[in-house]
Amino acid sequence: MINKHQIISLIVILSLVTIGYKFFYNQSDKVKPPITITKPDFNKIIDTDDKKTAFFAYLSPYIDYINRQILADRQQLLTLAKDPSKINPNSELIQRLVSQYQWPIPKTGINNAWLSQLLQRVNILPLPMVLAQAAMESSWGTSRFATAGNSYFGQWCFTKGCGIVPLKPDPQNYHEVQKFPSTQAAVQAYFDNINTNQAYAGLRATRAKLQQQQQPISAQSLVQGLDQYSQIGHQYIRQLLELIQTNKQFMPQQYFTHNES
Repeated sequence: MINKHQIISLIVILSLVTIGYKFFYNQSDKVKPPITITKPDFNKIIDTDDKKTAFFAYLSPYIDYINRQILADRQQLLTLAKDPSKINPNSELIQRLVSQYQWPIPKTGINNAWLSQLLQRVNILPLPMVLAQAAMESSWGTSRFATAGNSYFGQWCFTKGCGIVPLKPDPQNYHEVQKFPSTQAAVQAYFDNINTNQAYAGLRATRAKLQQQQQPISAQSLVQGLDQYSQIGHQYIRQLLELIQTNKQFMPQQYFTHNES
């Protein structure tokens, strides 16, 4: 039986998404163009459960879209990796991946070791983990940074004017919270951060190992590699795991399609 929050989630999805975006399609289908969704005013949603449902319903299509783009790139890369000697380093795909994933081609050229490391970066992130971080970092979309700057993941920047200044700036460690022109840009920046930053190399190694063992790329496993995401370290991991465990019922189930849980 469909419960109240599943109905709310479906209503939010159907009412917010621009005509033409298809939600229910197979992984083999062509990746759809960027999506445009009207952002709800989460501060005006009084009921806590309704707010959680609306928040997850709003962000899930963006996460799903980027995961599908990554899967498409990854599949092309895996095909090319069958014969590295034939890869054109100046091709549009390789140059784009080199730039996006910050993994320059060595002077000796493309080889299996380089491809293996690139494939560790070109990979999906589990929906529950991304949603949990967004909820925690943006106070369910109600924070000043989220409402004024589409900043759902609390990412810092260090040049004056690059973002929004905290109400109590740290004079010893000046930073701003990065602002973005759109929600999609914010989600993309989060994915790029996790998939390239050296602080999350352990997370990427765990993800690669799970895939080698043909195990699901689970949020519970990858969250363990986020201890450097926050100054509170392992306490941050415990909070994320608790948030995932207690809020899964509000997450749109139709997006659990990429070997993630």
